[in-house]
This record gives sequence, structure tokens and C-alpha cells, in this order.
Amino acid sequence: MHAVVATVRVEDPGVARAALPGMRLDLVPKAPGFVSAYWLEPVDGIGMSVIVFQTREHAEAAAAYPLPALPGVTPLTLDIREVYASA
Repeated sequence: MHAVVATVRVEDPGVARAALPGMRLDLVPKAPGFVSAYWLEPVDGIGMSVIVFQTREHAEAAAAYPLPALPGVTPLTLDIREVYASA
């Protein structure tokens, strides 16, 4: 398995959180090879998401897919990491 790990700057956590259901939670699970996804609470204005896929190819395809911008959220980093273990 491989994960797409992203960090973002969040201007207004309430607005960003409210936008997740319509702009991410309905779309991301439909991606080929999708396993699970987590959007983590921002700390000091920096949020993080971890989206797990069955293969590196699925993760790369998802990372390349143009998603609509979340209001008040600025992308910072995006990495693809192999999942060493899960429980």
C-alpha cells in the first residue's frame, strides 16, 4: 500500500472542515485503489491528510488528479509514501 500525504495551511479551520464533506469525502473514496483517508486537525495553522491506496500507481494517479480548492486552504507539500505497517 502507498499513501498520499499532504500538508496545507488552513486560514479558517471551521470553514475548511465544513467544506470537506462536499469537496473531498464524496469524491476521494471513488478513486481507483482507495483504501482509507484521514484529514487531521490543523496545528498552528498546518493541516495534514493521509490517503491510502492499494498501489503506488493508484496513489500517483490520485495525486495527479485536479481537485477543487478548499476555501481558505493553501497546499504546501505532497508526498507519496509506502505504508510499512497497518493495524
